[in-house]
Amino acid sequence: MYGGAQFYQFCYNNAVYDNIDGPKFWSVDENKPEESAQHRVREKAFNSGTLKRAIYDEFDGEESNKSQKAFVNDLLEEKRGKPLSESDIRLDCEEYRIVFRDIARSSDERTMIASVIPPEIVCLDSVRTIKPFEIDVSEEVLNDVPLHSAYERAFTDEELFVLVGLLNSIPFDFLIRTKVNTHIPKYKFEESQTPRLIEGDEWFDYIWTRAARLNCYGDDFEQMRDRLGGVEPATTMDERREVQAELDAAAFHAYGLDRKQTAFVLEDFHRVQNPRLMDENYFQSVLEKYDELA
Repeated sequence: MYGGAQFYQFCYNNAVYDNIDGPKFWSVDENKPEESAQHRVREKAFNSGTLKRAIYDEFDGEESNKSQKAFVNDLLEEKRGKPLSESDIRLDCEEYRIVFRDIARSSDERTMIASVIPPEIVCLDSVRTIKPFEIDVSEEVLNDVPLHSAYERAFTDEELFVLVGLLNSIPFDFLIRTKVNTHIPKYKFEESQTPRLIEGDEWFDYIWTRAARLNCYGDDFEQMRDRLGGVEPATTMDERREVQAELDAAAFHAYGLDRKQTAFVLEDFHRVQNPRLMDENYFQSVLEKYDELA
């Protein structure tokens, strides 16, 4: 899901057929815009006008009878002496964020596959991003060059892992697989609800710590492990299986499902012929842990 630049470099260096093209875009190095996926994403974000629209709406641009572009540029020229530019845009890839696989079938072992990925990884195709930033424009922000202070994180570190844990849980998977065929459209994802857990809520700490142990392994997550206070990643298959079962059991409680409902979901969940994780022993383990947590 990430590390794409290294993969494409390997393919490029080891190509042996004349008809194999090199990679079209790279994830970083905006000094070479013709090769930079990051530059392409920044350009697209600027042209889509999300930041521009936020400024236009916040400062009553409709009353000016000017276009969005003219109104915003005039306002910023007055406040800071510079119009809106691509450098004012913050990219999703500047922060840890949740992504999920777009290609998914209801007959797969798991339909929803989500992950927190580290910064500087650009996703262009087949991987959807949950926006890590919200835009909040104030009078003071308009003086900044660039306007990065208008972007606020949508999730704390702990909330990020609570959400990815719930997205990867059996209850959410049971729900989303009723809605998809071969892809997870944005609107179907957004209409599929998860519990909104914040710090202090029951199950908040239990779920985020386990999701972080499953997600935060390897050098790319060293900084995040430190930010979370020193997470010990689960790396062996037996350990990961145990932690995932605990997370799944807690998710049933967070959704408010009683034992009968939980047993029904586990019994009705689609089985594949050769499961990697979701075998009968695993489903039984989840139910046992549900009882323990109750």
